[in-house]
Amino acid sequence: MKWSSSAGKPASRSIGWTALVINQGATPGLGSFLAGHRWVGVAQMTVAVAGFLIFMGWFWELAQGSWESLDTGHPAPFPPWRRLVLGLSLFGGAWFWSLATSLRILRDLRASVPPLLPEPGPAGDPPDRSGSVGPGSAP
Repeated sequence: MKWSSSAGKPASRSIGWTALVINQGATPGLGSFLAGHRWVGVAQMTVAVAGFLIFMGWFWELAQGSWESLDTGHPAPFPPWRRLVLGLSLFGGAWFWSLATSLRILRDLRASVPPLLPEPGPAGDPPDRSGSVGPGSAP
């Protein structure tokens, strides 16, 4: 497995858009990884998973305290805010980092991959599709 950036992969604009959608909608870092930015993708996924696990630990403590309060009749204790803020900050940071990486991938692909459709010529001048070289050329 190569861990360098997109060496040997066919470049297309759909890769950039796929990376953007996966990074922002599914898992921060997974789109970067699939687009060929292996180290950055692994780092983004690590930060996102760490933030998610810290947040889930905070949520588990909240749910556990709420469940116990049903048995005892005492008000539910609220877990410390630090873990909530830390977890959400880590996950949010990974999300924004993956957004920046996705936009960089799209920018790099736009500069290196030719467009699917040719640039339009002057207004009213349809492209020459006859295969002739110029005016007056014989077929």
